[in-house]
Parts: sequence; C-alpha cells; structure tokens
Amino acid sequence: MIIDELIGQIERREISRTDAMPRDSLAGSALRHQPELQMFAAVRALSIRAGYSEFESDGIASAVMTRLR
Repeated sequence: MIIDELIGQIERREISRTDAMPRDSLAGSALRHQPELQMFAAVRALSIRAGYSEFESDGIASAVMTRLR
C-alpha cells in the first residue's frame, strides 16, 4: 500500500521536507517554518507524481502524517 511505502521511505530518510519546498512566495516562507507541513507537502507531492489525484493525495498524506505521530 502506498501509505506503508511512504512511511518506509520517510523512516529511511529517502523523503525529505525539501522535496516540496517552493523557492519563493508566501507558501515557501510558511513551509520553511513548519516541519510537519513540509513533510505533508512532500508526501502529497510524491503521491501526485505517482499518479494519484490531488484529492487522493490529500488523504494519503493525512494518513501518513497520522501514523507518524
């Protein structure tokens, strides 16, 4: 399942917060100061790149973050 795969990648440090870091803008500034939001955004971006919809990716990222706590 994608959630287990993503958690494994996070634990192996194959996913980092900077995977989804915008270079400029207010969003980029907010992400630089919010580690949990950064990880959520990185997981969401990876699942979108894997072919999941934005809606599905939000759910996947939420599930991953819930299990990491």
